[in-house]
Amino acid sequence: MRITYGTPDFCAPEVVQNDTVGCPTDMWSFGVITFLLLTGVSPFRGNNDGETVKNVMEADWTFSEDDWSFVSDDALDFVDR
Repeated sequence: MRITYGTPDFCAPEVVQNDTVGCPTDMWSFGVITFLLLTGVSPFRGNNDGETVKNVMEADWTFSEDDWSFVSDDALDFVDR
């Protein structure tokens, strides 16, 4: 199945590229939601949708010390995987 829509912050690269989607695509979104719930920050948020999509495609994200200082190492490891 292919999906051609979604919110840029939560779309997996496969959705952006109009590739087939499946469990890995869902896990990507689950990871983004978990990141957001733990820190209150979207991992790929850019200044606009185009920049956000670029960050998604490049998997450009980091564990900011300020955002993750109160999150356990186990939670950090979970999101990183």
